[in-house]
Amino acid sequence: MIPMDPPSWPRILPALGDPALFSSQWPTTPYRSVGSAKSLEALLTWDNIDRIINDRTIQAPAFRMVQDNQLISQDFLCRPEEATSLGLTGLMDPARMVSALAGGATLVLQGLNRFWPPLGDLCRRLSSEIGHPVFANAYLTPSAARGFGAHRDPYHAWLAQAEGSKNWRLWAPDADHATDQPTLEVTLEKGDVLWIPRGWWHSGASIDTPSLHLTLTVWATKTEDVLRVILASLSDSAAMKRELPPNALAGDESAIAEVATAVTEIFQLMSALDISELAGRLIGARRQRFAPLPVPPVAEVLGERQSRSFHVHPEGILHWTADPEGAIIGTADALVMVPPEYVAPCERLLAGAGATIRRDELAEFDQGLLENLIQARLLCTASHEVPPTP
Repeated sequence: MIPMDPPSWPRILPALGDPALFSSQWPTTPYRSVGSAKSLEALLTWDNIDRIINDRTIQAPAFRMVQDNQLISQDFLCRPEEATSLGLTGLMDPARMVSALAGGATLVLQGLNRFWPPLGDLCRRLSSEIGHPVFANAYLTPSAARGFGAHRDPYHAWLAQAEGSKNWRLWAPDADHATDQPTLEVTLEKGDVLWIPRGWWHSGASIDTPSLHLTLTVWATKTEDVLRVILASLSDSAAMKRELPPNALAGDESAIAEVATAVTEIFQLMSALDISELAGRLIGARRQRFAPLPVPPVAEVLGERQSRSFHVHPEGILHWTADPEGAIIGTADALVMVPPEYVAPCERLLAGAGATIRRDELAEFDQGLLENLIQARLLCTASHEVPPTP
């Protein structure tokens, strides 16, 4: 999707809990938000999972399966190399995956934001809101089953229950999960969200129905990441390449003196750095961790044509939610954020199912929003041009 100005987007964070909890620091204790993610539930459904598995070529390590804390061999889950064109390896064998699922194994789709466009758009926008990289995994667990045992992760995470229900037990980072009673035990129903801070032990199990949940992981930028950007900015400086003199580290006194000199030089170089440029590099590094944004139609790039007429296809809408901050339109291809001033024009446009409309009739739309509607396939290039109205 082509990003619009972030302040005009309806925010994702309220669907994951109280945004005030994230105003100045990361919450250090878990919380459950009941029903807050209902506006996002169309982004990951049983039908979506079927489409991902059957219509897309899933290749390891984008998937794995686990049962009772034991990983299932990828050799079993993948198609034989000779069964694939060009000798590709690691391609999921859907039949074997379904067999393992029927036997009680949990399916994990990792980095789902990279190959399921609606979640890619969601992660990109949420990352822009909180200023840190966000990625998406999906976990499908059969009834009365457990995938992973108690474990803890090096990142914060929101768990959004998409289908069914799941029971979670959590222990504080300094607890012994093998002997201590859980610090918190909750059952997530469809639309509920659980926040798990980095380092908290947790273990989940489905109950009497299959469970499908979405995990949004937050890889918070750390001070050491800032230091890496600083060092990268200084790497071409001649002072950074200065060799220490002979015998500089031969004794304690000479070593201390040389290190003190080097530290002084480094601080002098750092004080001359452009802080705004460093911040820009950090933001750029965060954005590079996402899949590239969709490109314009190839025929337009090559100068073959410029689309001037479009068919309106509202039947692609999976869900539409609106509030005073704008609207969210979900399709199988994208998540479109509509600023409040464009909600009414969008409603009028998408009410014309099957209509053909000229580009110049869409002049009231922000260009970024128009491109988003095209990428979401709500507007599709017409095979013929519509003449202007006399």
